[in-house]
Amino acid sequence: MKINDFCRKHNILKSCLLSLWRSGFISLIKKSQKITLVDDNLMDTLKEGEHYVTCPTCKKKMACITLQHLKRCAAGPIIYSNLFLEHKKKTDEQKKEQSQKLKDRFQTEKGRITRNKISVASKRYNSDPDVRKMKSEIQSTRNKSQKDKISKDSKKRWADPIFRNKMKKYVSDNIEALKLSAKNARSYLNKTSKLHIGYKKTMLENGLLGFESEYAYGPYSIDEADPYAKIAIEIDGCYWHGCNTCSYKGDPKIKAIDARKSSYLKNRGWVIFHIKEHEIKKDRNVCIEMIRNLQQKRRKANADKIKESFKSGSLMVNSMKFGDSIPVLTPLSLVCRHFTPHKRMIRVETTLASVTVTEDHSLFSWETKLPCSAGALVEGDLIVGVIENELAPLKVTKLVEDEKDDYSYDLSVPGTENFVLTSGIVAHNTYSISGVSLDIEKSSKYQSMKDEYISEYDKLVEAAKRSIKIIKGLRQQKYGVGITSALGPLDRPGVQSRRNWVSPYRPVYM
Repeated sequence: MKINDFCRKHNILKSCLLSLWRSGFISLIKKSQKITLVDDNLMDTLKEGEHYVTCPTCKKKMACITLQHLKRCAAGPIIYSNLFLEHKKKTDEQKKEQSQKLKDRFQTEKGRITRNKISVASKRYNSDPDVRKMKSEIQSTRNKSQKDKISKDSKKRWADPIFRNKMKKYVSDNIEALKLSAKNARSYLNKTSKLHIGYKKTMLENGLLGFESEYAYGPYSIDEADPYAKIAIEIDGCYWHGCNTCSYKGDPKIKAIDARKSSYLKNRGWVIFHIKEHEIKKDRNVCIEMIRNLQQKRRKANADKIKESFKSGSLMVNSMKFGDSIPVLTPLSLVCRHFTPHKRMIRVETTLASVTVTEDHSLFSWETKLPCSAGALVEGDLIVGVIENELAPLKVTKLVEDEKDDYSYDLSVPGTENFVLTSGIVAHNTYSISGVSLDIEKSSKYQSMKDEYISEYDKLVEAAKRSIKIIKGLRQQKYGVGITSALGPLDRPGVQSRRNWVSPYRPVYM
């Protein structure tokens, strides 16, 4: 059989047969100095894997499967591309070596000239208006198509009731973890602008106190917030937030967030001041007096509500026993105000939040669950906190000495002797007298003894004053016509009180 017919019949490459013939594995019939004839039973003597291999795609028999063959094969481009990429893939050492070669080459004189040429060409290319316009159009088209695709996919997913119910259930089951995650994410963002910092400085210069910068409330962050009076101040840049006066449209995403935040805060009793950039630049004291007056009114109203709640016994705070795992609302028994201008104020910063206390106020040690004063803490200590309604260790990351304050406040929660702050830090019931820190139970006894002593002392002072007045009255003249004696006037109706007529300096009536 002719060699070409044999190759077509058995689907074997001619080059494979010739290679086997040259290696001496098979014998071919020569005619006229040409290899033209092959024994038809030759395939019975050949074994796959020893004399030839078969392509997995086209089933062609050949000496070896090459990349060129895979490139031309029917389904081979996929295999070829994978093999080619694997073949061209560089190891980390090869990448480092290549990078070092490029660095060394660019450090030479020729490399410096090349860098200058590349820089000049890049500047010339990017400064071309046509090129910049083309790049802008390409980028905007790409962004628009990407946004449309994301929006379309999102609408398609949320239109499915199964997916929607699944996400609602996930959010409701993990609401605390999601809130904590959002809070941690906000803590890494530095959104305070120079405009915000400047207005905050103006507030402090005008004595407008009680506001916290970047206050986290729910899923949002407020530029300046007074949580007690529920007053929010938003410093809005005209370009980003939009401004009709300056003719800026603003970023649609930022404006949508502002609208959602405003609705969220108003529904929860907050008053919001949106102060524009051009207003601050025109008058740096803009809205200061208005905010001050509103703050005083709302603080007084809230204070009256709190006093009434405290008197009625309905004022409660979160407190917990260390044997329990969930904090419960417990009524307050006492609110103490201390005169503390002589004490150091320490801000204890932890991985969760921070709290400012006097140096002798006690938090709780995580290891022993016993009170430890803030002045005795060092960086790295673990204190007790509450995360997702469960006890958790909070690491002290920093201790900063704040400005001294004239007054500090403390709460008394009977039974548990602790209260959970809004920041999640657990504080101990402590009451400070003359620089000595006592617990609430002891201080209550001390206070009652002190009150009794003061009452008795006032009685003794009043009795002494009465004795002195009587003695002064007896020293006056006892005889005469129309005299005023210690027993009162004798010759006319008594119209003078005891306090008046006991004086030794009264005139004698003749």
